[in-house]
Amino acid sequence: MFISWKSPLRAGRLATFAYFALNGFLMGMWVVHIPAVEHRAGIGHAVLGWLLLLLGAGAFAGMRIAGPLTDRFGARTVVPAGAALCSAALVLPGLATNGWTLGAALLVLGCGNGCLDVSMNAHAVQVERGYRRPVMSAFHATFSLGGVAAALAGARALDLGWSPAPTLGAVALLGLVVAALAMPALLPAEPRG
Repeated sequence: MFISWKSPLRAGRLATFAYFALNGFLMGMWVVHIPAVEHRAGIGHAVLGWLLLLLGAGAFAGMRIAGPLTDRFGARTVVPAGAALCSAALVLPGLATNGWTLGAALLVLGCGNGCLDVSMNAHAVQVERGYRRPVMSAFHATFSLGGVAAALAGARALDLGWSPAPTLGAVALLGLVVAALAMPALLPAEPRG
């Protein structure tokens, strides 16, 4: 099956790559900054372990919210919204000053991640359906590449002595820009059968 370089399907595929890479990069930057955030919040490993459950709870809630919204409004609407929420929420753990504020920050970050995860995978299914061949594994590989890029960038930022809040804030802004730039290439919602 031949697909033109300028086809909406190809543009949708590239946009999906962008969102998967963005998600991997955002979550990777959070992981790199965990020790610094833990120190800033003045908590120990045990408390952090409990607070990380809130990240998972937020992700679960975000997935439960994004699924029906994606069915109703289409991935083209929900993917950029989830990416914007996940990007904006990334700065919150860097601003946390105690266990309570870190817990709230992780809950919101998890929710944004869950929303983005479900909606971008729904869009990936739509792209794969258009290609009529398996392309999903390439999207998930791109998520991993985003995580690798985050590990490298985050390690460099820490090596330069940058604190978590400005670093995560800059990454949040970058995420918002990527989400906005990739949004027009997303495929329109498929008609309901």
